Amino acid sequence: MDNAFNYSQYRLRAMQGGDSLYNRMATANLFKEAQDAELEYKARKVTDKISENMNVIANEPSLAFFRIQEHVRKSLPQLVETKHEVQDIQQKVQGASFDTEYATNAVKNLQKSSMHFQNIQDLMKNAMFMKQQIDYQHDRSEPLVTPVNEPVEPVVEALVSPGQFSVNSDAS
Repeated sequence: MDNAFNYSQYRLRAMQGGDSLYNRMATANLFKEAQDAELEYKARKVTDKISENMNVIANEPSLAFFRIQEHVRKSLPQLVETKHEVQDIQQKVQGASFDTEYATNAVKNLQKSSMHFQNIQDLMKNAMFMKQQIDYQHDRSEPLVTPVNEPVEPVVEALVSPGQFSVNSDAS
């Protein structure tokens, strides 16, 4: 607005005539001052915007790193706890896996040893048969000691001290 007034004043003086060199120099300074003020205002506005943008650009990485640091500080304890839980579960699963593998191998080995168990069973049958034969032969070779006509004394009497009772009733 100030520029428009000065410019119109310059035009008016130029039209009236007079000392044109003086008028030109006088009005040139006024016009120049108006231009300088406007230019200075625009330059200040541009430098302020550039300064503001530089400040934002310079501080934005710091702000981003601050946000990252804040996020890490808040989430790290939970992450560490979860990691420890996962490690504990992994150890339990690994232990169960080893136990299962060991049991599977034991069952496979038992299946492979069925032939050995069959051999053991056959040997036990043979041993029982042999024992029965030995008992039968032993019973056949020794006759019974008690005659058929004589009464058998009870076992209680046999436990009484020797010599008190005689098994034979022949006293002569």
